[in-house]
Amino acid sequence: MPSFYDDNDDLRWYVDRGIDWEPIVRLTEYDYKAADGFENVDDAKDFYRDLLGLVGQFSAEQIAPRWRELDESHPTLRDGQVIDSAAVTEILDQLGQLELHGLCLPRELGGLNAPLMVLQLNTEMLARADVSVCAHAGFHGGMALAALMYSVLEGSTTFQTDPPAITKTRFSECIEQILAGEAWGSMDITEPDAGSDMAAIKTRGVLGEDGQWRVTGQKMFITSGHGRWHFVIARTEQTDQADAFAGLKGLSMFLVPTWETAADGTCWPSSWGLNRSWATTPRRRSRSASRTRPRTWSVSGARASSICCY
Repeated sequence: MPSFYDDNDDLRWYVDRGIDWEPIVRLTEYDYKAADGFENVDDAKDFYRDLLGLVGQFSAEQIAPRWRELDESHPTLRDGQVIDSAAVTEILDQLGQLELHGLCLPRELGGLNAPLMVLQLNTEMLARADVSVCAHAGFHGGMALAALMYSVLEGSTTFQTDPPAITKTRFSECIEQILAGEAWGSMDITEPDAGSDMAAIKTRGVLGEDGQWRVTGQKMFITSGHGRWHFVIARTEQTDQADAFAGLKGLSMFLVPTWETAADGTCWPSSWGLNRSWATTPRRRSRSASRTRPRTWSVSGARASSICCY
């Protein structure tokens, strides 16, 4: 089967002529001062073309022919753990080998340092092959970037200037595990009484006298709920109820790991983690790593690492 990049004239037109790469590459490469970075736009474009060609070939030859198998191979719940099918696991492992989970992560953190534009172009080819695979690749790479962004916003990421680079970031363990395909991120927004209306969220985060945040409330329909790193939105400040838009204020994001891992690979529930109560109503969905069945997680006194306030 022809590569989904080589046979797409529109996509290649944008890469070759439609996109103004100069400002994008200059920003991505720290004004061409990054160590081991590209020194000009042409070299960067050649690298991006190679990446796109690789993903186009992988999408056409490895994913697209297996779309029915991937769609019909549902994950299962065993002893409280979500287990992907053999077909899904194989594809996800291949995505990891291609380093696509770190496509846009900075080079100094182990990523490929590609701009978001390349991710969007990749997304079109992966979605053409299988939407669920596309969603997985985009979501988890995005969660690693979100962890980095929130660390930058709160001031816990440090930089050097000569040459420009990130030297340390607070949530490096989360980023490294997603990059390696060893653990996944999760997004906890929806609540039983609020749906996805963030202004109506009731889950609360309270800072205790011991300096620890404790999050209480319920979340449901959690995207990638089987993941280790849960990005939980909770209310941390009282707002004026008379203000129709006040509900969007006073929200914070918390990073809550659900388990810890020893050097020998042994896992146990994290003391920072979630107390889970599973809904019992089954519901059939198309195969996706994100949502396998309805679920409600009661976050009862979970300790969390505060990321950032809105």
